[in-house]
This record gives sequence, C-alpha cells and structure tokens, in this order.
Amino acid sequence: MSSQSSSSAPAEETEEITGPDETPEDSPESTAAVAGRRRLGRRLILAALVIIVLGQIGTFVSRSRTATKGSVVHTYDGIAAADTSDYILVNARVLEVQPVAGTQQVRLTVIPRGSYANPDGSLRQTINLDADGYVGGSINLTGGEIPPPVQLVLDLEGDLSQYPFDTYSSKLQVRLTKVVPSTAGSGTVKADEAVPMRLAVDAKQHDWAISSKPGDAWEDGSISVSIDARRGGAMRAFALFELVVMIALACIAVAMTYTTLITGKPLEFSMFVWLGAMLFALPAVRNTMPGVPGVGTVLDYVGFFWCLIAVASCLITAAITYIRATFRAQHSS
Repeated sequence: MSSQSSSSAPAEETEEITGPDETPEDSPESTAAVAGRRRLGRRLILAALVIIVLGQIGTFVSRSRTATKGSVVHTYDGIAAADTSDYILVNARVLEVQPVAGTQQVRLTVIPRGSYANPDGSLRQTINLDADGYVGGSINLTGGEIPPPVQLVLDLEGDLSQYPFDTYSSKLQVRLTKVVPSTAGSGTVKADEAVPMRLAVDAKQHDWAISSKPGDAWEDGSISVSIDARRGGAMRAFALFELVVMIALACIAVAMTYTTLITGKPLEFSMFVWLGAMLFALPAVRNTMPGVPGVGTVLDYVGFFWCLIAVASCLITAAITYIRATFRAQHSS
C-alpha cells in the first residue's frame, strides 16, 4: 500500500503542473496570435506611410498646377490693338480673393507701347482710365510720367455656403480714352476717342485656381472680361480629409459607448472626460480646415453638426446610465 501511494504522488504532481486548464505562455497558439498581431501592426504602419507619401505628392502636384494655371497670362485685344504696334498694355493681376467680404483685389499696371511711350517708358500724352472697381470712378494718367499701379476692388458673385466647392466670378471692364485740351481754353477734358489697348489677365493668389474669359463686347473701345475663381484641389482635399476625421471620431465615440453599455462594464470617469473633450475637439478640427468660413456651410450640415449631436448623445446617455446604476446600487444595499 505504501509503495502504491508513493508511486501515485509524482503522477498527481505531474497532472497538476500540466493540467488541461492551464496554457503555457510560450504555447504555439499564443505565439501565433502575437505574430499575427505584429504582422497586422506592420501592415497598418506601412499603409499609413504610403498614404502620407501619396498625400504629400498629391498636395505638391495640386498646388503646382494651381499656381501654374493662375500665372498663365491671357491677353485680350481692344480696338485696332491687334493690327498695330502703337497701343497701351494694361496688365490686370488678381492679388487676393476674399469670399467672406465678397470682393476681389486686382492691380492694374499700365504700360505704353509704340507711339504712346517715351524712351524712358513714360506716357507721351495724358490718358484717362476707366475701370470697374476703382473708388475714384476714373483717373487721368499724366503724360510724361510712368503710370502708377491702380488698385481695384471687384465684386464677387458666388455662394460661400458651398465651401469647399464654392466658385466665384467677377466682371472687369477697362477703357482708355484720350484727354484733350478743353474748348473753353483752360484745363483738359476726356475725349470720346478710345485708345488702342490690350488687356493681360493673370493671378498671384495662394491656393486659388483663377481663370478668365472674354465678357460682353462693347462698341466704345473698352475690354470686358470675366474672372472666375475656385479653390485649389489641395484645399478641397484637406477640407474633406478633416471632415472624414470628424466622422471617424464620432463613430469611435458611439462604438465605445455602445460597447460599454451592452457588455455591462462599469462606466469609468475617464470615459466622461474623453467624451467631454470630444465636444471641444470637433469644433477645433473644423476650424483648422483651410480657408473655412463661419458655421453654416454644406460640410457643416453633411458632417460637423451630426458629429456633435452623436458625441453629445453618447455623453448624455452614458451619464444617465451611470446615475441610474449608482442609485440602483444604493437602493439594493
């Protein structure tokens, strides 16, 4: 009997050490799971790096195309300007597009050519300049002087609430006429004779794609063009990316709240802090969109408002659940 009991003791110890309910940490199952998680992590990191590189390349390409398109000079001929070397070149450069103010800043540079220019580049005779958006109405460019740049403020036509897919258009009309001595014998007056001119339109505006096209024809010798402006592709892409970020954060908040409530896990105070911080983080993400206007755009109704509602609903639901569980625990005790 003693020999049987002594021989069964090592067997019981062996069964207790390597029982079926215990799994060693270095078992094949756990090693394979860890290796799988590492492979997944490496793939996710690699995918994130590829997305970042592609995004950087796309951003530079888009900004380069936008700048190249805006720097292309489009020239429009006025009366007799295409058939003679004696004309005045008016360079209209778009400096700034201000959708919130509904205006567009344009600078006119007058360059005389041929018989209208002195050897030093100054005007040979006084010319009157009429242009849309000039506060003074019209201006006399004095002969014998190099014409100074003229600043214009054009009205923009467009809908700001369509951000970032908003487009704008403005009208520019320029007319040059000769200034002749007054018949009264003193001073000068503007004559009805138009000066041959050419209008060259280009742009130097950050992240705006600007183009021009001929406007309505005028018989008084003026040149009319339509200047169109839309946001660059990079600006639109980043605005949409931040919208996706806001939607993803809201979905994470809903998923975490739902999982906690369904599984019956106790609500921790850190979750309320995180949900509360999300309510302030979403407006901050929204305000970092490039060139974003005030609240009320299409993107706000598509995503921002609904993300705020989702996060706020999660916070309120979690708070009510926590309060009810606390009262229930007090009454049961």
